[in-house]
Amino acid sequence: MRYEWLDEQVDEIIRLYVDEDQSMQSIADEFDVSSGTIRKRLLENNISTRPEGSRYVWLDDHTEDIVERYTEKGESLQTIATNYGTSADAIKRRLLESNVELRDPPSEPDDLGFTPAQVSIVVGELLGDGCLYQMESGSCVFQVTNNKREHVAHVKRRLPDGLISSGQPYSVTRSNAFTDGDYTQWVIRSRVQPLFRELYDSWYESYEDRHRKVVPENYKLDETALLHWYWGDGNCILRDSGAPRVSFATHGFPEDSVKTLQSELESLGYANYTVKQKGVTNGSGLGIRLRDGSSRHFIGQFGPRNVVSEYDYKFPTVER
Repeated sequence: MRYEWLDEQVDEIIRLYVDEDQSMQSIADEFDVSSGTIRKRLLENNISTRPEGSRYVWLDDHTEDIVERYTEKGESLQTIATNYGTSADAIKRRLLESNVELRDPPSEPDDLGFTPAQVSIVVGELLGDGCLYQMESGSCVFQVTNNKREHVAHVKRRLPDGLISSGQPYSVTRSNAFTDGDYTQWVIRSRVQPLFRELYDSWYESYEDRHRKVVPENYKLDETALLHWYWGDGNCILRDSGAPRVSFATHGFPEDSVKTLQSELESLGYANYTVKQKGVTNGSGLGIRLRDGSSRHFIGQFGPRNVVSEYDYKFPTVER
């Protein structure tokens, strides 16, 4: 199968592979295709490919900092990997090459290891309806609840094997507060992971008598997280003129978090503005809308990448 929409992303694929030295598998994870598909695109554009499993050469310039973070600051492999946009395995290899003795597994319990794309998936879900729950022990689990089974099943497939048990997703039936009927939601809930504790510390804050989600000031939005955010909390309507209007339900975030997301959307080329919704008591009440040209661009970019058929309605056909 040839993914024609991927032809428009060739420059980005080459940039990630050549300039950022990402692996073919990491790039494939971001675009939700196979590593063989990425390899074919690179060869078609006369890009020499590295042998699979080759070292992350650019990490050589940061070996001293990596060793210090692990040995002196006590950071986990996953924390360091997330900071450098690489995998925990790549950091592990670099430490071993530097003759650093790794800590015993119990000091980093149940650490499955996440690729950068998988971290982006988790964060993208957090921007929507995904949550992190902290237990009495301080450990955290990740949960996604959605009325689209295909959505949560896709998230499960993309995350590390063994993170979510084989019996999931499972369904929960609830009473509808606005009608006499019931509705069904689908849920996936993870095992405890060190990554989730680290994310909880930066994505949640104490507020009155509870903890609420916030967006870290230094957060950098990428396209993988953006797509998952849109699936969860985004929408598109066609106006009478036929022009699309893309919006994100950010009403529950505090104002500073909304501003951070606005800035990140701008950095990705999506001009936007906020709309105040009345009656919101838990949050700023500010929703984000993309401007007309940016809405068209967004649908054109992400429509071909939508792999959850239940969300086809979020990517309507837009007349040029």
